[in-house]
Amino acid sequence: MIQYASGGKESFQGKRVAVSGSGNVAQYAALKAIELGATVISLSDSKGSIITTSEGGITPEDIAYIAQLKVDRKQLTELTSSESHKEKFKYIEGARPWTHCGKVDVALPSATQNEVSGEEAQALIDAGAKFVAEGSNMGCSAEAIDIFEHHRKSQKGSAIWYAPGKAANAGGVAVSGLEMAQNSQRIAWTAEEVDNRLKLIMENCFKNGLETAKEYVEPAEGEFPSLVAGSNIAGFSKVAAAMKAQGDWW
Repeated sequence: MIQYASGGKESFQGKRVAVSGSGNVAQYAALKAIELGATVISLSDSKGSIITTSEGGITPEDIAYIAQLKVDRKQLTELTSSESHKEKFKYIEGARPWTHCGKVDVALPSATQNEVSGEEAQALIDAGAKFVAEGSNMGCSAEAIDIFEHHRKSQKGSAIWYAPGKAANAGGVAVSGLEMAQNSQRIAWTAEEVDNRLKLIMENCFKNGLETAKEYVEPAEGEFPSLVAGSNIAGFSKVAAAMKAQGDWW
């Protein structure tokens, strides 16, 4: 998304990334963003959010500490009493991170459904966010999606660009498929090989949604294609083609 929108001039490098959640999806989304050179500025759980107070952002070591908290069935509030972490974060009780992060470049909702409201969607736009990709299923409310899509149409090349979960979080089921492929062949790939295969799958997923949007919902000049429409139509087309191939339709 970032490379396409910037004509190949930008990447995750140097971006401020707001992440919600602190489970597997959020942890690995944060780790991948850090690996790609971004600064992760937030995580959250059902009780509240943590916002980093250091310029370096949340580190892999911090995420490992949080992962252990999860294993121990503890909340992020534990960080406020940890001598090694309490100075690194601001804890906001009962709130999601979107309106508390300051400047944001990328938002990755990775907690639960409807976790970005219309008001929070506008707050992300006001904070400078240019990309929203759902790690959670239906992470953005219908009102939030409408606001993102309206901004995409009205602001064209300077707008926020939203990727729905049906495409953006396809990595989970994709890796399940890779696991099945290994099991059926009685082989084991390295973590690096799995990651490379996943990268290719996600690139193809993005291109499929993008090209489908261009084909069926032609964008205005200077406007990003709608990944909402493209992903919906591409998903329907794939199921319809499979049904036809199996004789269930036509």
